Amino acid sequence: MKSGPENFVMPKKTPQKKIALNANLMRTMLAHSREAVMVVDASDLTLQDINLNACQMIGYLPGELIGKELSKVECSLLDVFFWDELVIDPAFEGARVAETEWMRSDGTSFQVEKRVSGYEEDGRHFWIIYAEDLTRRKELEQQQLELVAQLQSSLESTAEGILSVNLSGHIVNLNRQFCLMWDIPEELLLERTESSMWAHIRSCVRDVEGLRNSLERARGEPHLETEDLLSLRDGRYFICVSKPEFIRDSLRGRVYSVRDITAMKKIETDLLAARDLAEWASLEKTRMLDALKLSESRLRRLVNSNLIGIMQGDITGNILEANDILLNLLGVARDEMESSGLNWLKLTASDHHRTYTKALKELKKSGQAPPFEVLLINKKGVQIPAMVGFAKLEGSNTEWVGFVLDLTKQRESDRIKADFISMVSHELRTPLTSIHGSLGLLESGVCGDLPGNAKNLVQIAFRNSKRLGALVNDLLDMEKLASGKLMLNIERFDLIALTKLSIEANAPYAATLKVTFQIGAHPQQAWAVGDSNRLLQVFANLLSNAAKFSREGGCVEIRIVEQDVMFRVEVEDKGSGIPLEFRNRIFKKFAQADDGNTRRQGGTGLGLNITQSLVEKMGGEIGFDSEIGVGTVFWFTVEAGVKRRKDGDRQC
Repeated sequence: MKSGPENFVMPKKTPQKKIALNANLMRTMLAHSREAVMVVDASDLTLQDINLNACQMIGYLPGELIGKELSKVECSLLDVFFWDELVIDPAFEGARVAETEWMRSDGTSFQVEKRVSGYEEDGRHFWIIYAEDLTRRKELEQQQLELVAQLQSSLESTAEGILSVNLSGHIVNLNRQFCLMWDIPEELLLERTESSMWAHIRSCVRDVEGLRNSLERARGEPHLETEDLLSLRDGRYFICVSKPEFIRDSLRGRVYSVRDITAMKKIETDLLAARDLAEWASLEKTRMLDALKLSESRLRRLVNSNLIGIMQGDITGNILEANDILLNLLGVARDEMESSGLNWLKLTASDHHRTYTKALKELKKSGQAPPFEVLLINKKGVQIPAMVGFAKLEGSNTEWVGFVLDLTKQRESDRIKADFISMVSHELRTPLTSIHGSLGLLESGVCGDLPGNAKNLVQIAFRNSKRLGALVNDLLDMEKLASGKLMLNIERFDLIALTKLSIEANAPYAATLKVTFQIGAHPQQAWAVGDSNRLLQVFANLLSNAAKFSREGGCVEIRIVEQDVMFRVEVEDKGSGIPLEFRNRIFKKFAQADDGNTRRQGGTGLGLNITQSLVEKMGGEIGFDSEIGVGTVFWFTVEAGVKRRKDGDRQC
């Protein structure tokens, strides 16, 4: 007969005793087995016997299971196929092993590993099932899987590249960072041999021999830990650390850890450079301090011996420092300034505070303000004319340095010059008027017809006398503006009507140059405030200039633009434009862009200077926009007047 997995051989006895003996032996085996054991009939899979361990595993009493089908315990569909396969050869030799799922008496299921062996008794086949509860084993396997996953995740998340090799030279593991750091090709990842991997790495480093020696030393001394600084050909720096890998005190291989220290190396280099620079700077600072002390002493002597007043102040107007020249000009002692302080706004006339505010805006915008004139008030209350310039102090957004030039002597010189010009101009005006009138009569034929040559000479003299008269008038206006003697008759007037009147008055001059004037866009009403006679002079200067520099057959357009509290008048020509080098001095006295052409057309170079002064004295601004080859737009603004009910609306 065939026995169970313990290969127990039964002695030969009579059949009745043999069956009894086998039954007793089977129960003894079941009772003393440390495993869960069941015996089933192979023909119908009914339980024939079951030991206590099996009962405890599934939560039944023996009487509740013996004689019952095995399906009362098994609950996996795979068991059906398992038993169907065994039925084909119920007398198989050895043991069949399979994992399945059993059901406890409380309805809960658990995984089981069953080992099935068979034996035959009196022509009947029986199967012995040895069962092992896999719950704990599965939990351990799951924990091991989770641990492996965590370890792999840690390897992948680390900033270091990790390579693990065994004693046979086979790559056990490497993380993604290692592949990225060394740019490992795909074929090496598939090959997974240590020799090929290090051959690739050696091709990336500068010191190939040093790396080879380190690897050979680690192979010769398996328990040795190594650390190497690797300089790569692409400029990066790596630290490679290797340690032997042990499992339960048994050497299994070696682990390499590679860290990119390029940034750290750069910081180290920068720190060394910074240290050297700091040492040099310290020496340089000492040298500069000595030089600064000497320079400060010289500068103070230079500043105090200068002919120009120099000061340092802040945006609130407080003067923080001043040289002796400025203090003497103001009549203030240095001790008094240091104890009581000085304020720029209190040292200047109130009329010039607006100019100071404008200069501060220029300081903030460009770092310096154009020079401007002010009236200083010294300690005795005497007003002193001065020219002032501001520049932002280096390294500060709130402080400035200023330069003050006393204009007292210059003003006296200007007064003498102005008196002389005024005297000469007045002395010239009377005879010029007579000469101009007489030449006009001769030219018109009042005294009879003149010979051709004589008439030509009279016409030349008439034009030049007219030009000379204009020059005298400009000189007189310039002198009045400079001395402040020019009186303005401020009144409310119709700007549109004044514009049309100016066009009409200057049209004959434009006609001689084959140029026309045209009024363009303008509001229905434009009541302004100013001196209408002086504005006619402004129009005359701008219109004559536009006509002079327009092309033959061109048209000059005059527009009026309504703004918040101002009107902007624009005079646009289609000439050649203003040269770039001339634009910054176009409003200066005697300034002319093209002397030859201007002289041919007639001009003193004073018109725009006088025009600017007149516009600004009436509270307006003047400027221009020009494009070479396209033309120029001169513009000025005039204050808007209050609209009255009786003005009504009129079409223009």
